[in-house]
Amino acid sequence: MDKNRLWVIGILLVIGAVVGLGWLLGISPKLSEVRLAQADRDTTLAQNSAYELQVIALKKQFEKIDELTDELAAIQLAVPSSGEIPALIDELNSIAASSQVVITGFTQNDAQAYDPALLVVTAPAAGAPTPAPTSGATPSPAPSNAANAATEAATAGVVPVAGADPRLTSANFIAIPLSITATGPYDRVLDFVSGIQHGRRLLLINALSTVSTADGAAAGTVTGTITAFAYVLDSNTAAPPLQ
Repeated sequence: MDKNRLWVIGILLVIGAVVGLGWLLGISPKLSEVRLAQADRDTTLAQNSAYELQVIALKKQFEKIDELTDELAAIQLAVPSSGEIPALIDELNSIAASSQVVITGFTQNDAQAYDPALLVVTAPAAGAPTPAPTSGATPSPAPSNAANAATEAATAGVVPVAGADPRLTSANFIAIPLSITATGPYDRVLDFVSGIQHGRRLLLINALSTVSTADGAAAGTVTGTITAFAYVLDSNTAAPPLQ
C-alpha cells in the first residue's frame, strides 16, 4: 500500500513537472508570439488606414494636377532659378509702356543672401499724409518737396513680414537689389509702381521717391525712383523639410 502511494505521488510529480515544463518551454512562448503577432497586426492595420487616407488625399490632389501645374509655372516665373534680368527688363518696359511712362534708369546691385529682415513691407507712419500730385499748371519746387517729404514719411515705417517659410534659407534664396527710375505724369508713375507690384516677376518695393522734372518739362511730370528686391530660388539646393 505504501509503495502504491509512493508510485502515485511520483507519477503525479512527474506529470506536474511535464505540464510545468510544457507550459514554460512550449505554451508560454507561443502565447507571447501570438500576442506580438497581434500587436504587429494592429500596427499594420493602423498604418494601412493612414496610407489609405494619404492615397485618397493624393487622388484628390491629382484631380487638380493641371491647376497645380499652372500655379507652379506662375511661381517659377515670379521667382525663377536664375536672375533672368533681360526678361525682367522686358517686363518693366512693357509695364512702363502701358503706364505711359519712360524708364530713364535701371541699376542692378550685387545679389544678397536671403535674410528675413530683407522681406519687408512699407507701413504708413502714424499721422503721415498720403502723397498727392500738386495742383496747378506748373508744379513749383515747394509743393514737390512737400510731396517728397510725405512719400518718405509714408515709407518710413518698415516692418518684417510674418510667417516666412522656413524652407527658404540663405543657401537657396537670393535677393537682388534694384533701382528703377521712371519719368512721366505723377499718376502714371504711380500706375507704373502698381504694375510692378502686380507683375509676373515678384518684386518687393522698399521705397519710392519723386521729384519734379527740370523747368520746361510738361506740367505735372515727375521722376520717380523705386528701390526694390527681385528674388531667385535655387531649386538645386536642398532645403530643410517643412515641420
